[in-house]
Amino acid sequence: MVLRRFMVSFVWIVVGAAYRPSLAQVPGEVSGVKIGPASTLTWNTTAGAISYNIYRGTRADLVAGIPPRCHGYRIPTNSFATPLAPAPGELFVYVVTAASASGEGTPGTGASGVRALLSSCEAVERLHVFNRIGYGWSEWDRDRIAALGIDAYLAEQLNPTTIDESTNTELNSRLATIDPPDNAAELVARQVVGGVYARRQLAEQMGNFWTNHFNTDYSKLSVYLMTPFPPCTSPGVPPQCDAAFPLRANQEAALAQDREFDTFQSMAFASTFREILEASAKSPAMLVFLDTVTDTASAPNENYAREILELSTLGVGGGYTQQDVEQLAKVFTGWSLCKKSPANLGNPLALCISNYWVPLVTGQFVATFQNARHDCGQKVLFSGTPQQVTIAADCGNAAAQVQELETALDAIASHPATARFISGKLLEKFVNDAPDASQIDALVAEWNDTSNPHGVGDLREVLRAALTSPAFLDPDRIGSKVKTPLEHFVSGFRAIRGKTDGTSQIFNYLARAQHLPYLDSVPTGWPESGDDWVDTNNTLERQNFAINVAAGSATTFGSDPIALLVANGISTAPGNAAAIVDFFADALFAKALTGAQRQAAIDFLNTDNNGVVSAYNNTRIRDVVGFLLGYPQFQEQ
Repeated sequence: MVLRRFMVSFVWIVVGAAYRPSLAQVPGEVSGVKIGPASTLTWNTTAGAISYNIYRGTRADLVAGIPPRCHGYRIPTNSFATPLAPAPGELFVYVVTAASASGEGTPGTGASGVRALLSSCEAVERLHVFNRIGYGWSEWDRDRIAALGIDAYLAEQLNPTTIDESTNTELNSRLATIDPPDNAAELVARQVVGGVYARRQLAEQMGNFWTNHFNTDYSKLSVYLMTPFPPCTSPGVPPQCDAAFPLRANQEAALAQDREFDTFQSMAFASTFREILEASAKSPAMLVFLDTVTDTASAPNENYAREILELSTLGVGGGYTQQDVEQLAKVFTGWSLCKKSPANLGNPLALCISNYWVPLVTGQFVATFQNARHDCGQKVLFSGTPQQVTIAADCGNAAAQVQELETALDAIASHPATARFISGKLLEKFVNDAPDASQIDALVAEWNDTSNPHGVGDLREVLRAALTSPAFLDPDRIGSKVKTPLEHFVSGFRAIRGKTDGTSQIFNYLARAQHLPYLDSVPTGWPESGDDWVDTNNTLERQNFAINVAAGSATTFGSDPIALLVANGISTAPGNAAAIVDFFADALFAKALTGAQRQAAIDFLNTDNNGVVSAYNNTRIRDVVGFLLGYPQFQEQ
């Protein structure tokens, strides 16, 4: 071992023994490792290496039994800048390994045996990808990323229609019972089932992301629809009332919001931000949620005008004024919703269906325009700025009045602040809770690239820029975000062959954890920052979920970790505790457990509830799975 001091740091030089079986030999020893000015690690090039991985730990970690963890991934050259200095009196420990297409070298051997690492960079990066672009590890995704590699796996997820879901019986059999949804519980179930079982994981996340970004409240829409579908006041089923009140109003509200989710999910990969903004503005849920339906020329409602600027596009401090809110509110006057025939769904001036009681499949609730309620005077948006847009008075011209909405959305979507705000939101979702200006700049450049397939604001290409940015695979950001309750519960199901119908107990867990999609009455939507999700109540619900889902076997709420082990060649017979724990440690943590954490799980499996050494059975295996799901780092992503 050679060490060199700089800024109270020291370096281990390591060798590259076999990391995994392969046809070709992995690279050999990394030599000449040293640290120089500006805290730059350098080393000699290694025969057969195409990249290098850097691991870093501290003296305090080593004393606590925590080995170095991934710090630099797929470094293409033989140098790496690591500028952060250790705390006063602390030491950094660095390990360098070489990698080729055949695998990565191990950290080598010292006087006390093989030098430990907190898992390999490749393993933790793969789990990181699963946790960020989807809902965690599953057998299908594990095998898919092993076959494709991280880069190709990400590229495939960015093209979800190339992923075959027709053979996914686990997904399709469950969707068959809740699609189309009849109520809020089934709307939530759609997101749970999709998250747990879909192969198109990024598509599921994007449906959730845009639905939450353009947040609406199912409850408000269903109450609004109770007016056209009131309760019956006498026995029987008269043509204009609901004998099963409020069944019909709930059904129509659920259908409208489910269509919105499908639209957002599709547009995330095949449209621009301008187009998805219009889809939200004209959605029945948004028209009702922020009170556009109450807008009239004599009393324009500012709710939607304010929130579309503050929450959906420019953001707080994005450059809009109270005058912009007032002018925009006038643009939205006259817009409402009604049921229209399939041929007229996209025509806001078409007649509404007079009899709402026709079958659900015959028509849909969509946006409609009532020019008698519209303020047809001149309007000016972003007055006195380079983005100023003047909308001329158009009284007596209904088509021109409809066009006002298009003009206003054009102005909002093209405002420079919108590209920065939405880029920041995407980075917050997929990369880190507080993206810096350089990260946002990179996505804005992609946003403004007119050569993209869908032009300016191409949603998939901006998303691709986020997922292929250096920051996305930065090892130092792994585990830096906290899973939302939905992400936490769904990832738990996925990792242990979970069973869920999407409703039943999981709805109650989400309710107690205060994270029910479609049922957030606050326009901001559910938060992304971990600080908003970590408290004693939320943590308790996550722990209770872990214990109960691991212990249960019901098809509506349970799991089958025993079958998962057997299918992967892991014996469940007594005497195999280490292999059982290691399998789930890989699925849940990419084996990034300390020796003490791993041993605690093994000891737990090998003892009974009184701490007495005892041969384990299937029940105890389920117990240790719940034990591992309760480790605090399972909340991280």
